[in-house]
Amino acid sequence: MKASVIARSQVTESPIDERFRLIAFNRYLKNVKEVPVASGLSKWVFCCPFCGAMGRTESKKNERKGVLLWNVLQNSWVFFCARQGSAECSGGGKTFEKFLSALDDDLAEQYRIDRWNSGTTGKGHNCPDPISIKKVNKHS
Repeated sequence: MKASVIARSQVTESPIDERFRLIAFNRYLKNVKEVPVASGLSKWVFCCPFCGAMGRTESKKNERKGVLLWNVLQNSWVFFCARQGSAECSGGGKTFEKFLSALDDDLAEQYRIDRWNSGTTGKGHNCPDPISIKKVNKHS
C-alpha cells in the first residue's frame, strides 16, 4: 500500500495540464473514468472522441477505448486508442498537445500559449511554441 502512495505522487500534473484535461473531459469526452494501473499511477479511460461513434451497436459506441496515461519521463499525459479506428487516433501515442489539437485547434492553441507563457514550450519540451507566436516572430 505504501508503494502505491509513493508511485501516485509521481504524477506531478501542472496546473495548466490539469485545467486543459478537465476542459477536454467536460467538452469532448464521454464516459470518463479514472482507473488505477499496476504501477500505482492512474489512467483516464473514455470513449474515443475520434472513432467511438463508429461502433455498430450502442454498447460498442460507449466502450472506453481511449486512454490518457501519465508518462513520468515526459511529465505529461499521452493519449492512446485501443481501437485506432480513425486517422486521429491511430499510429500509437499522441502527446497531450497533439491530442488537444485533434480535438479542437483553438483549445490546443490556447494550451500552447499558456505553456509558452510558463516557459515550457519549444526545444527541450513536449509542446511546440504557439502558432500565433510563430507568426508574430516571422513578421518582426
